[in-house]
Amino acid sequence: MDNAVFREENARRHRRRRRQALGLVLAVLILVGLGTIATSVAGLVGSLFDDTDLMKDFENRLQIMVMFDPLPFDSLEQADQIMLREVGIWGALYGELETSGSLDAYERDPETDCIILPTLEVDATLTKLVGPGFSVTHESFEDDGMTFTYLEDKQGYLIPITGQQGRYTPTVVKLTRGGGKMRVTVGYIPVSSPADDFMGATTATEPVKYMDYIFEKTDSVWYLTALEESEMQPVNAAASDTADQPDAVDSSIAPEQQLQGAANDGVVSSVPTSDASAQTDESAAAEPASEESSDEAA
Repeated sequence: MDNAVFREENARRHRRRRRQALGLVLAVLILVGLGTIATSVAGLVGSLFDDTDLMKDFENRLQIMVMFDPLPFDSLEQADQIMLREVGIWGALYGELETSGSLDAYERDPETDCIILPTLEVDATLTKLVGPGFSVTHESFEDDGMTFTYLEDKQGYLIPITGQQGRYTPTVVKLTRGGGKMRVTVGYIPVSSPADDFMGATTATEPVKYMDYIFEKTDSVWYLTALEESEMQPVNAAASDTADQPDAVDSSIAPEQQLQGAANDGVVSSVPTSDASAQTDESAAAEPASEESSDEAA
């Protein structure tokens, strides 16, 4: 009898230990599972509030417009229409360079060898920025000494040989949501000119001014609707003085070369033409001759 009781008690202790061990394993598994779930949820929440990709997308979409440094406007109808046409024109050319690496696909004017850019591409490029509900009137216009001739029979623009040196490249520093709108705060970083590079001048690497671009969502896509002065100010207020300098137009730089620089560097840059290089070589060759003449005269 005593042996039977002992065996029963021993078996009961073993069963209790097994239950305790199983409970401990289950507790550990539950804790691990909760930790994994918490980590996954934290990662998901973090990704929902990570605007890095969206900020980069806004930078790419605003690249050409920031280059022109437009004045504030409350609506697209109040914006500078010439500026909007140029954004569509240069944006289309920039996109073609990024896609194919050249502008050879475009028809050229037989007399001037200038590119004929179809208005369909201008409209499509502008629509990506401002949406399908707005369009510009296509007609010939001038800006900063350049003439853009509208060819009615070709339904396109004759792109001038001369080009404009971009002043700024954008950096998106903040996104603010509210009231169905997105306020995109953009910093303007100056782009060095060929003259700056030649003189060894130092170009600011931080924004010298800020502007707020207002976007509204249509069919899940954010489209530009207005432009406002920003409350954000540059850290070094003195650096913002460069923002008041006038635009520089370099008539020796073809649009293809400027846009190729933009495709390579992300900004509109300047590349001397062969004629300009030849002039530089001639000037360099003329200097020793002048020195020899001076020696003979002495």
